[in-house]
Amino acid sequence: EEEKFFTGIIDIVKWLGYEPYKVTHASDHFDKLYEWGKELISRDLAYVCHQKGEELKGHNVHESPWRYRPIQESLQLFEVIFFVFFLNFICFLTRIYFKDMKNGKFSEGEATLRMKCIMEDGKLDPVAYRIKYAHHAKTGDKWCIYPTYDYTHCLNDSIENITHSLCTKEFQSRRSSYYWLCNSLDLYCPVQWEYGRLNLQYTVVSKRKIVKLIENNLVRDWDDPRLYTLTALRRRGFPPESINLFCARIGVTMSQTILHPDMLDACVREVLNRIAPRIMVVLEPLKVTINNFPYEKKKELTVLNYPGEESRGYHNIQFDSIIYIEKSDFSQNPTKDFKRLTQNQSCGLKHVALVITLQDIIRVSHINKNYI
Repeated sequence: EEEKFFTGIIDIVKWLGYEPYKVTHASDHFDKLYEWGKELISRDLAYVCHQKGEELKGHNVHESPWRYRPIQESLQLFEVIFFVFFLNFICFLTRIYFKDMKNGKFSEGEATLRMKCIMEDGKLDPVAYRIKYAHHAKTGDKWCIYPTYDYTHCLNDSIENITHSLCTKEFQSRRSSYYWLCNSLDLYCPVQWEYGRLNLQYTVVSKRKIVKLIENNLVRDWDDPRLYTLTALRRRGFPPESINLFCARIGVTMSQTILHPDMLDACVREVLNRIAPRIMVVLEPLKVTINNFPYEKKKELTVLNYPGEESRGYHNIQFDSIIYIEKSDFSQNPTKDFKRLTQNQSCGLKHVALVITLQDIIRVSHINKNYI
């Protein structure tokens, strides 16, 4: 991953109001992971494979021709001794190949290290190490082989004494390799626990899909306001309390759920109702003259900053015979569900306990505006 993702995760966690107990990276343990890779080979539980990436895709992958090194049948005790010697020799050769991978003697895609296990979905021998000639944000150019998620996840959890490793349900099929790897190396094995992924309608939250949107210039970056990433929501002005409230409302469940964004918006409104002082603004003004204004002069009104909470202060607004309402609050051709001011429908004014009724519409043609 790029360094911006490391720092971005920490930044967002702190924005949500949390302070990490400790920040660790898989790369902190690369040396130990490499030694364990050699140990798996020594125990004949891993092998260097030369199959291409296309051959490993899907769930009907055949056994690798490199899974079993040629071991001749043997006869009774002598043959058993020969078998053990020959097996140890083959493991030694596999370790040499793995070392060659590390030392850059293969090109990308030419070799992988695969574990001899079957995953829950039936997939055979997941990849433990791949070759990738790329600069790493933390280790620089020290390594040209990098461990996969299937290999790194459980071992890092074991090193760091994690009790429960929580992940979404698409990783449930990896549980078998998680336990197999720790047990094969005689290591402490944490518990993997899966929960349902949070999905929202009308958007994408998959990292893989968002990357494709960015690469195709359909969105600018991870904080594009059209997305529902945490950085995008922060840029849109969502308070962090609303995200925490939303997560608390939906809870943690095993079932896969697809939620409507309205539920998140409701949490935002609830939080803003508590933290945002009230102001009024008219974006598209429509001038209204009140012919029978009930007061002799302007009236100053006292309005609470937070509805229902007098202790949190108030502000004053001026009420006059000429006011401005939002253009969308009036319609000359209303639909049946339009509940604001029309020619046949009166409308109340907030804070003044008055109801206004339309008497006339004056159109000023040279500035293309209406007065009512």
